[in-house]
Amino acid sequence: MRYAGLSRAAAFCLERSFKAIFFDLDGTLVDIHGPLYLAARNALDHLGQRPPLTPERYRESLARDDLYLGLPEHLRPQYLQLAFAYFVTELDRTERLEVLPHVHETLAELKRRGYAMAVITSRPGDAQRLVAKLAMVGLASFFDQVLTQSTNSLRALDKTESLKHAAARAAILPQACMYVGDEPRDVMAATQAAYGAKVAVATGPATFSYLRDHPQHKPDFVLSSMAELIELLDRLRSGTPAS
Repeated sequence: MRYAGLSRAAAFCLERSFKAIFFDLDGTLVDIHGPLYLAARNALDHLGQRPPLTPERYRESLARDDLYLGLPEHLRPQYLQLAFAYFVTELDRTERLEVLPHVHETLAELKRRGYAMAVITSRPGDAQRLVAKLAMVGLASFFDQVLTQSTNSLRALDKTESLKHAAARAAILPQACMYVGDEPRDVMAATQAAYGAKVAVATGPATFSYLRDHPQHKPDFVLSSMAELIELLDRLRSGTPAS
């Protein structure tokens, strides 16, 4: 666990007691590499890119922070739209979520401590169907709210309004809320929603260094896994800087 460069906002976090910890879902609480690989392969096939994407090349590209898998810049907007559409399709047909390591025990400890908790995801569709999937893997009982998006277009990737809505429904000021996600768009949304802390966890497609050094949407803290979240909260409560 490290500071993402101790910004003024992060320094302010050191003396703040948070009341709500809200989470992204895919790549943060549940693994998405299977669906994401299939979506990327299908999108590249649609664009006529050859040879077909292999799991090995997918992993190697992400490891070197090549999230566009070597595509030329002029094809990236179209690729993003296609990949998101295929990704939503893959998520919809996947009935059982694959919970990431350390998630159950971390959520249980947060619940025990009395934090308000929510899932705020870019997944479109019926929130109750997602609640049922969360219940199947023992996660639903941890959350007071589960918010999905009303559109399956790329607009769903901006969760700013959902984050604002979640804080309002919890009757908690945004400054007392922390959002934990796995990509720069999560940091962007939490910043625009005026959340008190933005935490990135390197369990999705983005590497630790990519999250830490992002030029536009820099988190206050970067974690290697969910196992480090409780320690971060303890350090923030005590005012002790993270190492």
